[in-house]
Amino acid sequence: MAVPFVIVPKRDEAVGNGIVQMNVLLEPGRADGFAVFVSTFPPLGGGPPAHHHNAYDEAFYVLSGEMEFRVDGETARVSAGSMAWVPRGATHSFRNPCPESARMLVVTTPDAIDLIIRMPEGLRSPDAMQALFAEHDSHVDGPPLTEDP
Repeated sequence: MAVPFVIVPKRDEAVGNGIVQMNVLLEPGRADGFAVFVSTFPPLGGGPPAHHHNAYDEAFYVLSGEMEFRVDGETARVSAGSMAWVPRGATHSFRNPCPESARMLVVTTPDAIDLIIRMPEGLRSPDAMQALFAEHDSHVDGPPLTEDP
């Protein structure tokens, strides 16, 4: 039997980490080297600490709402229908600055899914967060994105 090439998201399989809800569309092991998921950020929701990945790029396509990104010190709002691309090594963070939910389609490495799911472990202390990112060949560079640069 052939591997199905049409993938329908299962809303009941969403994974939350206290910051974002994630619906995995293309899970680790299914594709070689990348994963695809939809992230839903609550109104005025925060995001990850400023960080960079040594081994992979990331692409964030905003499906609905608006997200704010800071990449290597430059901040921009990204509205529905637009995409933010973050090359490997670029320090980045993002958040939902709006009073309504925002959703993004994310294309990244399968390791990113584990990092997102385990993010609450890192909230215990700065050392725990740095260790978690280091396990994924990444590095925490600063605090999460806020209104003030």
